[in-house]
Amino acid sequence: MSTTPLTRRSLLRAAGLLAGGAGAATLLSACGADEPAAAGGTRSAKVQPRSPGTAGAIRDSVAEQFGLEAKHGLRLDRRAGGGPGAGQEQLLTGVLDIYAFGPLGATEVNTSGHDVVIVGPSLWNHGRWIVPADSPYQSIADLKGRKVGVQPPSSDTYRAAALASAVNGIRFDREFKLFTGQPIANLALYERGDLDAIIAIEPNATRLVGSGNRQLASVDELWRTGTGDSSPLFLNGTAVRRDWLAANRETAKAYVDFTLEAWRLIKKDPTLIGKYHADYGVPAEEKKAIELLPERLAPVYADVWDDTVFANLEKQIDLAVEVGVLKKRAAKPVYEKL
Repeated sequence: MSTTPLTRRSLLRAAGLLAGGAGAATLLSACGADEPAAAGGTRSAKVQPRSPGTAGAIRDSVAEQFGLEAKHGLRLDRRAGGGPGAGQEQLLTGVLDIYAFGPLGATEVNTSGHDVVIVGPSLWNHGRWIVPADSPYQSIADLKGRKVGVQPPSSDTYRAAALASAVNGIRFDREFKLFTGQPIANLALYERGDLDAIIAIEPNATRLVGSGNRQLASVDELWRTGTGDSSPLFLNGTAVRRDWLAANRETAKAYVDFTLEAWRLIKKDPTLIGKYHADYGVPAEEKKAIELLPERLAPVYADVWDDTVFANLEKQIDLAVEVGVLKKRAAKPVYEKL
């Protein structure tokens, strides 16, 4: 893969990479009452419903198999929630108590008057640059000027792809013809042949590779190449409003521990990933994709929350400010260890 070494000059060349509308959609002010503890000593929290076809979809099946919700004293109320943007808005407005945010998204909303804090890990970055098997393109640089599908600018996936490009001297929103939309819409365009490449997230990326497409690189690989960082690129984590956290700290801690245990069980026994392939939306007839899932998905689950992760969050925020992805840092850290 051809890249430009990371220098302040190359970073500043990419300073406009999100100028074309990469900010989050306007978000409503936070409101809503805190969720009280449930009867019987369990703690209740409003969370997103199951999200079939996503990288995290397997968690609830694993939790059910091992009785994790009861073990951690939780009663999860899956009453609302949506994709990137919708679920985040619902967290800010109090429809949800817990949802996923990345460090750049949390910084952006906090500098706009909100107070969101990430209290535990969820997923390492799993964006993959995919091209058709017969594509002539061999590197990300080869795709300059070509049509690339990616999630909306308000998503953590878009921001991370933009930042990983910037640290390699590539102006994401200027050097590619971007088609932004929800994953299923971009996948349809790609499979129809309307795109030269797609930045697919899991499990769609594995399904594409399983059907013969080529993976040029991952967003994580681009980040490591451009920064020299050896840690996985953090995508998003368990996020809450700080006012809710003040009244529900033990509930938040129980939810983080619940998620961590699920991820560690999967890493200990990756065959669980194949067992629950239907949660990922992978049908039984896609045998190659099911074969690839454990190898490609197990590393996605972030099961540590320590100084190495915090250093990665800080580096993302610092460089995002440097290149103009973010206007400024938030007044308070956007992460906390419970």
